Formats: sequence, C-alpha cells, structure tokens
Amino acid sequence: MTARLKIWMRGAGVALLVLGVMAIAPRPTASADVAAPTFTKDVARIFQQKCEGCHRPNNMAPMSLITYEEARPWARAIAQRVETRQMPPWHVDRTIGIQQFKNDRSLSDQQIDTILRWVAAGAPKGDPKDMPPPKQWPDESKWQLATKYGQPELIGISAPYTIPAAA
Repeated sequence: MTARLKIWMRGAGVALLVLGVMAIAPRPTASADVAAPTFTKDVARIFQQKCEGCHRPNNMAPMSLITYEEARPWARAIAQRVETRQMPPWHVDRTIGIQQFKNDRSLSDQQIDTILRWVAAGAPKGDPKDMPPPKQWPDESKWQLATKYGQPELIGISAPYTIPAAA
C-alpha cells in the first residue's frame, strides 16, 4: 500500500468516525429552550378542546381526562395514541383532498408536540392556578338541537338492552 493511500484511508476513517459521532450526539432543538409543558397550563386546554367530548364521566370513552389525577395514569398511552394519530379519531387523509372541516377534532402538529413533550418530561401537573375553568357540558339527556330544529314532536323510548361483553 502506498503512503498516499494510507493517508487517504486514515483521513476517510476519521471523517466517518466524526460523522458517526455527529449522528448519535444529541442535537439542541427549538423546544430545548422552552420549559416543559404542564397539564394545568398547556395540556388541559387541549384535552378540553379535543378530548373531553368523549373522555368525561358517564360518556363513551373508557376514562375521563378532565383532571390531572384522571389523566396522569394514562400519559404514556395518550402519547402513543396521539403520536400515531389514533386519538382523537379523525379518519381524513391529511395528504389529499379537502382539509378544512367545521368540526375537525384532529390535533394540530403543535398540539401533538405539546402532549408528547409533556409526557417525555414526566407528565408534570404544574401550578393549579394555571388550570382553565372546567368546560360546561350540556345535559346529554336533553334534546340539544332545539334551537336549530325545534322541540321533537315524538320521543320513542325503547326497552333497556345490554350487549354481552362477548358480542
């Protein structure tokens, strides 16, 4: 092997080593300078807007996300479902077609980032003074569309029916 080839190979080896270190070294991000989100200041507002429609007591979702104490045990599962865009359910392809919908329940990239950073930081509660006032939900046992359609003329009540868990 010639001296020139040895020098070139040594230089190439050093360059590859430097590139390898750069690839695995942590990089500062824009959010590195920002304090970690807290439930009371950042996440509760997102949950009120996008999640509590289903995730509240006596509703269709399996758990409530109204308070920190209710949401905290689910933090890792929330992060996984939010990151994969499984929650909140919104089955519109974000890459094609119409993207602006009146009742869009999907999370923005910024909201997803906030939730993921909250979980990565250990899901801190934050200052209770930062908690937004609870959202007032309508009484679900009453007709909600009276202002739009008027009162119903007939209300039919069916016999109670329970679907077995094995169904």
